[in-house]
Amino acid sequence: MSKPTPKHDLACPHLAELTPYQSARRIGGSGDVWLNANESPFPRQPIAMDVSEYHRYPDRGPDQVHAAYARYAGLDPAQVLALRGADEAIDLLVRGYCRAGRDRILLCGPTYGMYEICAQVQEAGVVDVPLAADDALDLDAIRAVEDVRVVFLCHPNNPTGNALAAEDLEAVIAHFAGRALVVVDEAYIEFCPGRSVLPLLAEHDHLVVVRTLSKAFGLAGVHVGFLLAGAAVMDTMRKIVAPYPLADPCAQIALHALSDEGIARMRREVDTLAAERDRFAAALAALPCVTAVRPSATNFVTATFRDVDRAWAALIADGIVARRLPHPRLADAIRFTIGSAADMQRVLTALAAVPEG
Repeated sequence: MSKPTPKHDLACPHLAELTPYQSARRIGGSGDVWLNANESPFPRQPIAMDVSEYHRYPDRGPDQVHAAYARYAGLDPAQVLALRGADEAIDLLVRGYCRAGRDRILLCGPTYGMYEICAQVQEAGVVDVPLAADDALDLDAIRAVEDVRVVFLCHPNNPTGNALAAEDLEAVIAHFAGRALVVVDEAYIEFCPGRSVLPLLAEHDHLVVVRTLSKAFGLAGVHVGFLLAGAAVMDTMRKIVAPYPLADPCAQIALHALSDEGIARMRREVDTLAAERDRFAAALAALPCVTAVRPSATNFVTATFRDVDRAWAALIADGIVARRLPHPRLADAIRFTIGSAADMQRVLTALAAVPEG
C-alpha cells in the first residue's frame, strides 16, 4: 500500500488559493465532436524532418523562424521573438514588467484567463475594467485607472469573439504612452487581418503584439507563439527568456507553415472557416432555445441560451464537446469552435430539439 504524499509549506504562500487556468484538455469531456478549444479542424500531413542536428541544442532554428515570421508580418527579424506559445509571451511580459507584490496589470473581462493567472503567479495585482454591454472597450473607465504596468487587450477577444474598434485600440495605446506597456493579443487576427495594430508598432515603443500559429495556422499541437515589439521591450525579453525557447522539431514545422505554400493554405482554410462560421451563426440565431449570438471575427461563435443547462445536456447527449464559460457575465453562454460543416450541422440538429423555455 503506497504511502500518502507528505504535505509541506515550502511553496509561495500566495499560490495556495490560486485556481489554475482551466484549459480545454484540463476540463476534458467525452464525445466525438470536439469544439471546445478553438483548434483548426484541418489535419496536417507529415513533413520531412531533418534530424541530423538533434544532438545539438537548437540555436539555429529560432533565427530562421524569426526571419520567416518577420517576412510574413512585414517586420524586421529583430522585432520577433519565437516562443512556446502565446502563453509564454504573456508570462514573460508580466515577469519582466511587474514587480511582485507591488505592480498591477489591467485587463478587460470577460477575456482570456491567462492574463490574470500569470499576474497571480507573479503576485501582481489585477485591475479588471469590464467590457461595455456591447463588448466594446470602456474607454472612460480604462482612462480612470492609474498605476498599472501592463495593459492586456485581446483583439479579437476570447471568449466574446468580437474585434475591438480601431479607434478604441489607438486611444488606449496613446493614453498609456510613458505609463504602461500595452499588449494586444492577436491570436485570432488572421480571421480579420485588416484589423491588426501591427502598423502602429513603429510609432509606439510601449506597444507589444502577441501572435500564435495555434489557431489559423492549425498548429495547436506544436505550440509556437510570437512576441512582436520594438528594441526596448525586446532587450528586456531576451534577458529573461529561456535559453532554448523553441525545440528544433517545432521550428521546422513552423518554417513549413510560414512558407509561401503554408501561408496560402492557411488563408484558404481561414476563408472556409469564416464562411462556415457565418452560416452556423445565422442558423444558430434562428433556433428557439437561443437568445443571442455574438458577432465573431474569430474561428468560434459564442451564443446565449434561454436554458443553458438544458442546451448543454443536449450537446453532451449527442457526443458534442463545446465550452461553458466561467465568467459570471457569460453564465448562460456556450462557445463553439468552428469545425467541419458536418460538425456544425450536428450541433444545430442537437439544439433544435431543445425546447424554447
